[in-house]
Amino acid sequence: MSRAPYIIAALFTLSGAAWAIQLGVAPEPFAPGAAAVLALGLLIFVVVAAAGLLLSRGRWAPWLAIIVTLAAMALAIVIEDFTPWAIVGLVAGILTLIGLAGPWLKGWIRERPSAQGPGPKAMGVAFGALALVPAVALSSPSGLEPAHGILGGAGLLLAWGYARAQLWALWGIRLALPILALPALYVSPWPGKVLLAVVVGITVGLSWTREALLAVSPLMSHLPGPRVAAPRSGKDTPS
Repeated sequence: MSRAPYIIAALFTLSGAAWAIQLGVAPEPFAPGAAAVLALGLLIFVVVAAAGLLLSRGRWAPWLAIIVTLAAMALAIVIEDFTPWAIVGLVAGILTLIGLAGPWLKGWIRERPSAQGPGPKAMGVAFGALALVPAVALSSPSGLEPAHGILGGAGLLLAWGYARAQLWALWGIRLALPILALPALYVSPWPGKVLLAVVVGITVGLSWTREALLAVSPLMSHLPGPRVAAPRSGKDTPS
């Protein structure tokens, strides 16, 4: 068995963990609370992408890992105190991107989507709700308000419920999430308002698609009903 997927996943995890530590020891220009929530959101996506690479081997996993790695490395542009953890994050991130872009995952990642797995729109709903955790941190880097915590916590809860195919989570995303977003939009600066509006709008929009509904509907509800044999009439019975 090739060790390349495990090495790539380890480098990816190291990169994400290093950037999370960087946010903990030197959060500037983020306020400590915003930095902690941003680090939490980063680690959540690292765990999801690493599990996708090693367990489900889904085609989405390398792309998610690339996006997360690039987003984490973008912190190098804004951080004010460049600690050794940032250097570790950069080096591990570059090696991760090389590994993901190279041929080492060929034969490991499934070439075709799973017949029983959720479609891209359904996955977009789950990832969109989950993205609210780092999004609230980025929307107000100078400090978070209770409204931001409520929205981020709701996104985490609804993403968990939707990933477990719970119908209440889908309706929560459709109806409750836009309402919970309003206070966070109000207390955020204008760039943050735009960011939260885009994330919430895309997530809610995807949740109203048929594919998003089928992902949480019981399988038996989509199967044809049993065929009932009807007795033949007398005129069809041979004499």
